[in-house]
Amino acid sequence: MDSIRTGSIRYKIDMKICEIKNSEKGDWFTPDTSKIDFTKLKPNDLTCGKYFDKGLPTLISGKEEREPVNQFKYGNQLFAWEHVFVFKFSNKSSRGLEPEMYIVVPVKYKSFSTKINITDIEFQPGKVIYLTNLEGKYEEKQLVLSQSLKNKSGIEVKDFLLRSILEKE
Repeated sequence: MDSIRTGSIRYKIDMKICEIKNSEKGDWFTPDTSKIDFTKLKPNDLTCGKYFDKGLPTLISGKEEREPVNQFKYGNQLFAWEHVFVFKFSNKSSRGLEPEMYIVVPVKYKSFSTKINITDIEFQPGKVIYLTNLEGKYEEKQLVLSQSLKNKSGIEVKDFLLRSILEKE
């Protein structure tokens, strides 16, 4: 997480996972591309879980590791194809004065193992960045979705067609 202001701003990053209701999973091991047009999804086409953070890892000593600043890592056994990942960014340094920012990532490529890497994020309060054209590459039998958001502008939350999935806890 980058900031155009200063490097001392702390951001909390939460994620939720939304599943497309009419998804046909099929064989996990084929490199198919979804036929779903993610730009035309409506909120009732999706079922979403609640936001979560990754939690703090516990060290062998039993102590919790300090909260990582401005980053989010999550790993689990989830077949990511035809899921939509919603990342919510909160400026913890502003004491709630700025609205959240969101990055929405639909996964249109099928892969047994998927890695999403988003870099050069600049906090844009009250905005959504919807990454519908995210291209994937297969590296060592893993799908890697990488995107730099340098100079990428979001749209206002109120103008985002799927805004209700952002707000639902």
